[in-house]
Amino acid sequence: MSDPREVDAPEVLAALAVASESVRASCDNTLLELARRRVAGLLNNEAELTAKSWGPISELQAAELSSWPTSDAFDERQKAALALTEQFVIDVTGVLTGPLAASAGALGAEVGPFVQALYLLDVGQRAGVVLSVLLGETITTDTWAWGASGEIPADPMAAIMDVLAATGRLQVVDPVTKELMRLRGARLHQCRRCQSVRSVAALNAGADVELLGAEDPASIGKLSAGTLAVLDLVDAMFVGPPAIDQELFGRLTQSYDSEELVEIVSYLMRNACNKIPVAFGADDAIVEEGFEYQVIDASGETVTVDASALSN
Repeated sequence: MSDPREVDAPEVLAALAVASESVRASCDNTLLELARRRVAGLLNNEAELTAKSWGPISELQAAELSSWPTSDAFDERQKAALALTEQFVIDVTGVLTGPLAASAGALGAEVGPFVQALYLLDVGQRAGVVLSVLLGETITTDTWAWGASGEIPADPMAAIMDVLAATGRLQVVDPVTKELMRLRGARLHQCRRCQSVRSVAALNAGADVELLGAEDPASIGKLSAGTLAVLDLVDAMFVGPPAIDQELFGRLTQSYDSEELVEIVSYLMRNACNKIPVAFGADDAIVEEGFEYQVIDASGETVTVDASALSN
């Protein structure tokens, strides 16, 4: 079992291992294992169920995980964590008004790191399933969540930010396609700040405000077959369990090579970090009108700039 990111995005793969180790050091490992297995069930990710355990659970808990609300195998703290897990995976927009208060009460200060772990477990598994289909490898947390080297940040969010920066340094795919797919994901997760942001690189590469603001960009401008396929990939990865049919597989693999596909899926995972602030209702736009302009700098960090960065 190998991960194509070993070749095409080794810094991303290494950062994922560090972030995973950081959340395991910050959270109750039994809760993480229950969440890992429940996410796998919700995403129809059978391969993940054979991956290395993230913590100890009983045989009864493993057997009754799908019926946890009515099972006596789980205590109230575990049930609160599982309620949060399910809502985060199925519809993150419902976390704040749904299970968050009760889960925060049960988990206390651990709720923040636990939600950060859910991002890795949910979006990480989605990315693994998609890469498995596109590139013919079986990818589970065994391939990306273990083997960390170097210093492990005590703050899981700092480690996750390193994943985002490593991804930001991947710069093969054109910026217009990446911006359109970012905005597609922002609308799916209803991230208010993400929807208020515009990429300077995309605008300078020829995208206009009307194209980037369209629910259906293909109705506004002529898009390449590859860009259209990527927009469909966003839906395939995040609307329900990840699923790529033969038609979409063909369109993607005809338009992009393995390095480009790894970059696209890595950026989809990067963009979906918006699920963390959305879950906490901390996704307010920082501009009252117009747009926030951003660039990704040479280190891979996202930086807010003023409109003078636009070339036209």
